[in-house]
This record gives sequence, structure tokens and C-alpha cells, in this order.
Amino acid sequence: MSRTDLVADVLTAIRNALKVGKDEIVVPYSKVVVGILNILKDEQYINNFKVFEIKGIQKVKVYLRYEGKKSIIKEIKKISRPGRRIYVDKKNIPHVCSGYGIAVLSTSSGIISDKEARKKGVGGEVLCYVW
Repeated sequence: MSRTDLVADVLTAIRNALKVGKDEIVVPYSKVVVGILNILKDEQYINNFKVFEIKGIQKVKVYLRYEGKKSIIKEIKKISRPGRRIYVDKKNIPHVCSGYGIAVLSTSSGIISDKEARKKGVGGEVLCYVW
């Protein structure tokens, strides 16, 4: 079975795991997924992640973060889709929840957060919002 949108599948897996209170999940590997997880780790939305291999297939184990029994991530929302890509220039980078959340962008400088994109002065494709 082929996957059309791996990023959406990973974000849905994280969202579902948070709803049932799992501490860790295993998701398929891709460079884009690792880039998004790196940003989530840097912004302290997840504890950590680790890339490993099972029978020659790379996977990523994501360690989710909670504050007491509540998850740190209130919502994680996919913005660009395969049928409709959403691009922004450096002047129109979105502010998520009045600056309390982050937007993850795919730019010519790699996968970066909205704060870093403003600092570097680059725009790109908006992958997801997290708050």
C-alpha cells in the first residue's frame, strides 16, 4: 500500500497517541518527518525521538511529552496537502495562536519554524501548525 501523505499520517498518529495517553509511538521514517520532529523537540512539544531500523526498514520512535496527565500539544494541524499546497512569502508568515504556537515551514533553508523563518527572512510551504 502506498502512502499519499506521510506527514499527515505521522501528525495523525501523534494526535491519536496523545488522546489515549501513550508515552511513545513508532512512525515511518522520512527526512521531512525527522525535520518536523526536530522542530517539535527544539520547541519542547515532544521529549525526544530516535531513528532505528527494523528488518532493513527505518522507523522513528517518538517520545511524547506530558505535563501531569495533560499533553503539551493541544492541537496539531496539517495545512498543506498534496492537492493544495499553501505557500507564504517572508512578509506573510503566519502567527499561530498569537505567537503561543508554531508553524512548521519547508523552505529553501530546510524545514524550520516560523520564528526562524522570520529571522532568516525566507518564506516557503506551510506544513503544519502546532499549539
